[in-house]
Amino acid sequence: MSDENIKNTIQELAGIVNKYLDEVLQIKDPKRFYEAVRWLPMAGGKRLRPVIAMVVAKMFGADIKDIIPFALALELTHNFTLVHDDIIDEDEFRRGVPTVHTAFDVPTAIIAGDTLFAMAYRELSKLKVKGEVLREILRDFSQMVIDLAEGEYEDVEFERRDDVTLDEYMEMIRKKTARIIQTACYGASLISGQSTEIAEMMGEYGLNIGLAFQIQDDILGLIGDPKVTGKPVGSDIRKGKKTILVIHALNTLDSNRREELLTILKRPEKTEDDIKKAVNLIISAGSVEYAKERAREYSKRAVDILGRLPDNEYKDVLKFLANYVVERIK
Repeated sequence: MSDENIKNTIQELAGIVNKYLDEVLQIKDPKRFYEAVRWLPMAGGKRLRPVIAMVVAKMFGADIKDIIPFALALELTHNFTLVHDDIIDEDEFRRGVPTVHTAFDVPTAIIAGDTLFAMAYRELSKLKVKGEVLREILRDFSQMVIDLAEGEYEDVEFERRDDVTLDEYMEMIRKKTARIIQTACYGASLISGQSTEIAEMMGEYGLNIGLAFQIQDDILGLIGDPKVTGKPVGSDIRKGKKTILVIHALNTLDSNRREELLTILKRPEKTEDDIKKAVNLIISAGSVEYAKERAREYSKRAVDILGRLPDNEYKDVLKFLANYVVERIK
């Protein structure tokens, strides 16, 4: 399949997700509350998680309608985590619009996030699969959300620490970002009638995609074009986040420059000069190139896993996505 056809396929599948999301998130009384529930999911987004699940299902010959409830559950869960994450990080904008707690208020945003999470499980209850398959999907999905919560906690906790290791960081992003993509691929395989062995293999593909995706996100958060990413340069520096770039730089810089970077990261209020200085310190440590290499490594692992499967057009889409996550600019 050509790249153009692949992009059209992804766009078509994302459109299907949008159509069903719109139906699930209809506004009813109390109107203001359901406007808050709908606010972030319908503000846009890549729909990466449901699209990957749908592509995996199509690759294994499943009917698209059979995977829709699972795809929606993934997207609703993803958005629930973003609503709460924005409260924790005190972010004012996402996807080009005010965050839910900014547009409404914090209590409404918390409850709206909770509702999106409940809606996800309501969608899972609509799956037409055997009892043992449904139980396994529910088990994995629930554990994924627990892992996600652990990862979110660790991300916040790491801001207070100067000694975060690269291994700790990788475990944190495995839980916070990669785990839901692993679940997308694992669950879609089971719904498509595949064996546990094949489902676990596809889960590994998803895990590697997720790790590459988050590392690229960290890179864009440091040096991405704000007009494209929608985030200011050094957005993670402003928050004192311990990304792969920051950790690598702290491990690589000499003691004086390391202390200089730490001092900036710990400042509650950072000037534009602080941000520029921190970005330059990280670049000078070779941390951007290090992160790019790690992202490419996980992308390659994902592609290698696909090599164990027979060729078909949807496998081509999965290969494309494995490369997209490290080449994207937003």
